[in-house]
Parts: sequence; C-alpha cells; structure tokens
Amino acid sequence: FFKLMEERYHRRPSIITSNLDYDEWPNFLGNRAMVEALLSRLRHYCHTVRINGPSLRDPQG
Repeated sequence: FFKLMEERYHRRPSIITSNLDYDEWPNFLGNRAMVEALLSRLRHYCHTVRINGPSLRDPQG
C-alpha cells in the first residue's frame, strides 16, 4: 500500500475509502512513521468526505 501510494503521488488521482479515522490508521497499518508520512501526502491534495449515520448493512438501521 505504501509503495503504491508513493508511486501515485503527483501522478494519478486516487480514491481511498475507510471506516477508520485518520488517527486509527497507525494501529491498523502498523508502522506509525510510515503512516504519518503517507497521511501527510494523502491529505496534501485530498478532499475528505465524512458520512455519519446508521449503517446500511445493519438490518436494524
């Protein structure tokens, strides 16, 4: 993932979806220093869209 994002930076647009907040990425991806560098690059040109509401996968809503 890190290598892919490095190669795409400044070259191609990327769409990334996640159910994690940015501060949860280091725990998920494991390497805090690399995640911080990645997020710095991703957020440099990004538009963050946050959608809050009930899960559409949950039958109870």
